[in-house]
Amino acid sequence: MLPTPRFRTAVVGATALLAAGGGLAAAPAGAATRSPSDTPPISQAVRAGPAETQVNTFFEEYRLAVLGEIDDSPRAVRQKYLGPALNLALDTWAARSGADPVFRTRSIPTAWSVREVGAVPGYASVRLGESWGDGTTREVRYTVRIADRRITGLDDEPAR
Repeated sequence: MLPTPRFRTAVVGATALLAAGGGLAAAPAGAATRSPSDTPPISQAVRAGPAETQVNTFFEEYRLAVLGEIDDSPRAVRQKYLGPALNLALDTWAARSGADPVFRTRSIPTAWSVREVGAVPGYASVRLGESWGDGTTREVRYTVRIADRRITGLDDEPAR
């Protein structure tokens, strides 16, 4: 059954009254309002997921520890974010290679980026792109256990 013309007129009139009189959507006196063109579309917003955020936070904190810019040691930062098996594997790799086990080299990256690249039940894979001042880059894939955000793996083969 279609609404009668009288019903449609009443709805339009009520809507017009609310808009003209301010209704519930009115801004308080003196409040600044934003037009729709002032608000960027949601597609422009960059939202990192929990796994990306965890890898980025770990990498940034680890880098600051290596630089001596925070009180925690690099080892303490690793223990805070990485699983015990991964820490042991990194210690073994560092002893064998003589390089930093997270950066995979003897120098400290100057920039990095993170992006989630996959997931399986309970885990997410995050790509961390490292960059150095000389233009050298490296990609390392981190595995993050979603339940506790513990980093449990570095999926690349370390450079030697």
